Amino acid sequence: MNFPVQGAWLDIVKGSVLTLALFAAFVVLGVMPGVFTPLPALYYTLKNGKASGAAIVGISSVVLAAVVQVPLTALYLVLFGITSLVLPVFVTTGKGGARSLAYTVAVNVAILLLVAAAYGLSQGVDVHRQVLKVIDYSITEMSGFFAKSGFKGDELQSMEQVLKEGGALIGRTYPALILVSLACVAGLNLLVIKRFAARFPRPLPLGEFRQFRNPELLVWPLIVAGFALLLNSAIITDVALNVLIAILFLYFLQGLAVILHFFERFAVPVFVRAIFYVLLALQPYLAIAVAVVGIFDLWGNFRTPKHRENL
Repeated sequence: MNFPVQGAWLDIVKGSVLTLALFAAFVVLGVMPGVFTPLPALYYTLKNGKASGAAIVGISSVVLAAVVQVPLTALYLVLFGITSLVLPVFVTTGKGGARSLAYTVAVNVAILLLVAAAYGLSQGVDVHRQVLKVIDYSITEMSGFFAKSGFKGDELQSMEQVLKEGGALIGRTYPALILVSLACVAGLNLLVIKRFAARFPRPLPLGEFRQFRNPELLVWPLIVAGFALLLNSAIITDVALNVLIAILFLYFLQGLAVILHFFERFAVPVFVRAIFYVLLALQPYLAIAVAVVGIFDLWGNFRTPKHRENL
């Protein structure tokens, strides 16, 4: 590899260490701050070039494979590694923020499907059934944890029932949940990268998130998926449910963009915005309300001037 930027090797070492630390936080602590695992590779790719980002992803993968289990290495590559490599490519070719995210998620999903198909054919297993077994195992483990934590009698039975219903729902919707997770990872990292845009040798034409708008025709798949849930077919309703979740997530983003637009327009104080984001993270009904705002933005056109395309 040729690294034109002086000190690139030191950046690769720093980026690899930070990547491994953030992924360790993801495994041990959960989503935050591990969701920013791709950030070091993204940053040094945009600063020094593609070779630096590829080296960081490669070193991190080798260390994980040598130190921890192979499944965790695969988890890193699927959730974070591919995004680390692909997202800066689209960003630097002028695709804009929204399209870069969409293309990154599409590439990630395509690779994930290819890997799943290859694994299923080579091992002679049904990947979908394997995923359901993992979900059932996780639910069983959580039930055991609550039993050991002192839950007894009706209280424990109620908790187990909730876990069972939640596991069944996850088993039906995990494709959409994976897609949404990949989009969230890429989007949050892109928002942070935008803060450092002035440090990079080339400008990043990411656009403004508050002007994000979905294609108007997207409302029709939403309507079709909603009516498809009424059909008496498990396969059709499962597909419709996943489509519905994915599209509602896109309208949630549009609603969030509308709200951010008004935050900027009326100079809403930072602490008020912080309260809103905390409530948004804790209250699912608020997230649904934001998605509804995004849907009605199609007809209400709450932002002016009207932007017909994503930036």
